[in-house]
Amino acid sequence: MSRRACVLAAGSLLLAAGCGAPSTKTEPTRTVSDSARGVRYVVPEGWKSFDGEIRSPDGSLLTLRVYDLVEADKTFVAGLPDTLVPQFLEWAELYYIVDGQPTRTPATIAGLPATEFVYPVRARKKDPPSKLIYWVVIRKTRLFVLRAAFPASGLASDEPVVRKVVEGWAFIETADESDK
Repeated sequence: MSRRACVLAAGSLLLAAGCGAPSTKTEPTRTVSDSARGVRYVVPEGWKSFDGEIRSPDGSLLTLRVYDLVEADKTFVAGLPDTLVPQFLEWAELYYIVDGQPTRTPATIAGLPATEFVYPVRARKKDPPSKLIYWVVIRKTRLFVLRAAFPASGLASDEPVVRKVVEGWAFIETADESDK
């Protein structure tokens, strides 16, 4: 075999090795302390975390939105969490077919009273059913809305994991709160 053929063969092998199956490296379990949002939570092994959301390998997603209630409409605040229901439906209908009425259940997040709303959804009419879950909790002058969305294929495995994350949720002082 000529020298040129050997170099080409070796280069081809290196290229094939470099383009092989992705590594099975998994993300370790870790704790996220988000002082801007005032929360601490544990990201499960294998899940990815970025900017207030965590995503499972199967595509389930848990997001957090935090709203300041100091200058919010007093009627809106007094009606919480019910005043959010129209917004939840609108958000759900952006991505899913809502397949029935939501259920509402009292919950507790980090020792505070919360409300859980579960919407039965489908990505497409022919798809199996799934869920969209919202948790609503107020701490001091902030409204926390957690949203869990599951692909039908990840619902059975990821819902218990998401619930465990929410059960382990903790509130921490934000920079604004510690200055007072």
